[in-house]
Amino acid sequence: MIAAFVHLDLSQASQYAVDASLLPSLLDTFASSLTKEKSAIQDLLPGDDGEAIRMNLHSLKGFVPIFCKPALAQEVIALEALGRKESLQSLRPRLSQLLDMLALLEQDVKLWRERYHLDPHDPSLFPSA
Repeated sequence: MIAAFVHLDLSQASQYAVDASLLPSLLDTFASSLTKEKSAIQDLLPGDDGEAIRMNLHSLKGFVPIFCKPALAQEVIALEALGRKESLQSLRPRLSQLLDMLALLEQDVKLWRERYHLDPHDPSLFPSA
């Protein structure tokens, strides 16, 4: 039995892909955006630019819910909202935890890609829409 993904959930994404053959391309675009936003937050976290981090969270909020399980999506949404009213200092612990979760999501995406390249017809990779 192949282990389940920690944070990756493609059931929403499969609705955006007109057919299963488009899902890998959609996931590639997501992976690129995820890496970009995660890296930006990592780079900004030691500083004091909470607004820039909030903008990265806002970008994540736009696409993470389509590709991940609800708990991670809710955390991104909550942190983006809290970033409007709380200090960066108070949010740093949760942002650090979020970065760990996003790293696991990146690993999930990598594993999905590896499994897809081994067997592009594996039905477990393509949730029913």
